[in-house]
Amino acid sequence: MRFLPLGLALLAALCAPASAATRIDDPAKFITEQYAALKKNHDHKFPKDIYSSRLAALFAANMKETGARPPELGRLDFSFWVDAQDTDDAMPGVVKITSEEAPHAPDRMIVDVTFTNFDPKENRFYFEKTPQGWKLDDVCSTTSAWTLSLILKYGH
Repeated sequence: MRFLPLGLALLAALCAPASAATRIDDPAKFITEQYAALKKNHDHKFPKDIYSSRLAALFAANMKETGARPPELGRLDFSFWVDAQDTDDAMPGVVKITSEEAPHAPDRMIVDVTFTNFDPKENRFYFEKTPQGWKLDDVCSTTSAWTLSLILKYGH
């Protein structure tokens, strides 16, 4: 009879619904939530199902071409979220988050994040509207002069 509670727990776990896909209805709100979660917990795990098909393919090709296995990152040797390998204890000191539609493209949005991680930083997140909601299509740093898609494809 000792195994009954364990068996019931396993059965409940098997019958539990799979976690739902991340749906982004408002890119600026999503980015705000991610940086708030990071401030509370430096080990925050960012969702992996937020990328456009183009960016997801670049992540997959990067892993395949470099032979990297998680948690290795292949050509990407830092966290694009914080523009560094490490985080300051006060990270992220988010100063400002703004968003705008891309010119002449209401199905694309740009979210700028100004924050401090050791030094002032600014990341620009590019989103595309899809039938599954908004998806992250690229990221660049205006302070460190990198673009995520180029690093994934070509390295630094």
